[in-house]
Amino acid sequence: MIRPLLAAALLALALPSVSSAAVSECGDPPGAARNVTASGVSCADARAFARKAVDRGVTRSGSLTLPGWQSYKTTVKRAGGDYDVRATRGAKVIRFQYRPAGASGSPDCDPNYEGACLKPDSPDYDCEGGSGNGPDYTGPVRVVGDDHYDLDRDGDGDACED
Repeated sequence: MIRPLLAAALLALALPSVSSAAVSECGDPPGAARNVTASGVSCADARAFARKAVDRGVTRSGSLTLPGWQSYKTTVKRAGGDYDVRATRGAKVIRFQYRPAGASGSPDCDPNYEGACLKPDSPDYDCEGGSGNGPDYTGPVRVVGDDHYDLDRDGDGDACED
């Protein structure tokens, strides 16, 4: 009986411990940002970061450097007219949502694209006249969120351009 317990104890010591950083609900700062959460960052800093990111008008995934902050990798998605922003730097994570001024959002169109109504439940879109295999096709559109159909090949925000 002692040997199995000893083996289990030794195994527990040999395995790396897995610790998940606590996620703090930080509330809503003044302005458009809401539902701010933070891990590895104080709530005061997370709310300040969210305010600055909204003021900057962050709408695309990529690298983000704000005044007084180091660069963070951001993932931006759209849902119902809102932007969902997740910023990471190592173990630090800041997440928040915001609705851009004047946005309404239509549930019948993918909110990540403007200029044409792309069906949000489509498995894939390709550019009209291109070499893609669909099943759906679109003409020129503006990418305003996550380009999950990979229509904007040069990353300038304009997709399926001539």
